[in-house]
Amino acid sequence: MDIAKDLALTDLLCTEAFPTEHSETRIAAGGPGYYITPLGTGPWPSADDLYAYEAALVQRYDERWGDAARWGGVTLQERRSRGEDIPEPWDVLSTRADDLRTWEATGTGRWVNLAVADRDTEEEPELLLMVTEIDPP
Repeated sequence: MDIAKDLALTDLLCTEAFPTEHSETRIAAGGPGYYITPLGTGPWPSADDLYAYEAALVQRYDERWGDAARWGGVTLQERRSRGEDIPEPWDVLSTRADDLRTWEATGTGRWVNLAVADRDTEEEPELLLMVTEIDPP
C-alpha cells in the first residue's frame, strides 16, 4: 500500500491521453474517454485493510477536490434494467461495485472515481480507480 504512488497515478491519469479503443496501456486499462485500474496491493490481508486504504485515499481526494459525490452501483443497474442507457465506463464500474465515490478533478475536465469492487464473491475484492471525461449519468 503506497498512497503517494496511487496519488501520483491519479494525477497522471488526469492528464494522460485516453486510448482510442479498449485496451491495456502501460499504466491502466482504458478505452475512449476513460481509464480503470486497481490501486493498492492485492490480495488484501483483510477486508478491513482494504476499506482503511480506501478511507485514506478518500480523505486525500476530499482535501484536493471537496467532498465526494456518492453513487449507488445498484441504482445504476436498476436504471439500466428499466431501459436507460448508462454510458461506459459508468456501466462497467456499476456492475462491479455497490458504492462509487466521485470527484470532479478541478481544471482537468475529468472525473475521479473510487470504488471497492467486491460484488463478485468468487473474486478477491479490489479498490478501483476510474478516471474519465464522461460525465456521471
